[in-house]
Amino acid sequence: MKSIDAEILALEQRISMRKVALGHTASAARHRALRTMASPAMLAGAAALGFVAAGALGRRKANARAAAPDRRAQGKAREQGKGFALGTLLMTGATWFIRSQFGGPVGLAQFVISKVRDRRSPATAAAAQIPR
Repeated sequence: MKSIDAEILALEQRISMRKVALGHTASAARHRALRTMASPAMLAGAAALGFVAAGALGRRKANARAAAPDRRAQGKAREQGKGFALGTLLMTGATWFIRSQFGGPVGLAQFVISKVRDRRSPATAAAAQIPR
């Protein structure tokens, strides 16, 4: 029969080893995320998306100023208001779903990244899950 001190020592050593392994895994994940976010492709994609969004908003405002106000325009504004209200409700529902299923946007991003990584190289993903 083992003494209680030996059991406590073994448990403390296991906890310590898991703590070190968790720290190593977190550090590796942080470095992978930073490499991915700072990659030239991601930066170029973010810049392109910004230019597209800014261009679309600029055209939209220019078209709104050029239109003459009349009753038909007010009817369109009401329809747009209904569309925005519906979009707001849909975004609220999507946010609720993401939080309930993934714990938040970060969980959703990790899920999507894992699926993309699995789809890209299944042999590498299987090798990464082998316990050491």
